[in-house]
Amino acid sequence: MLTLIWALLYWVKYTYIMTVSKITEITVYESPDGGRTVYARNPGNKNREIHLRDPELEKDLADLRQQERWQFILAERATNPVINELCERIEILYELSRTSE
Repeated sequence: MLTLIWALLYWVKYTYIMTVSKITEITVYESPDGGRTVYARNPGNKNREIHLRDPELEKDLADLRQQERWQFILAERATNPVINELCERIEILYELSRTSE
């Protein structure tokens, strides 16, 4: 009888440990932008890491960074004569390339 009780206690303890370890292995996946970026985190943890990012999103973000950079360059044009001269040359090259097509 005592062996049966020990076996039952062992089974309960083993089952409890397995259940707890399965709970800690869960990963929560979240996507705030409809699937373009997927974040992964553990339950109860607010820190999340990028799990998957859409390549199109990467391209869009790179384009936005480039547009922002050009906005800064154009704003600097008003106070920096070297940048102003270079921008004028770029405008001329742009117009020449459009008329040659």
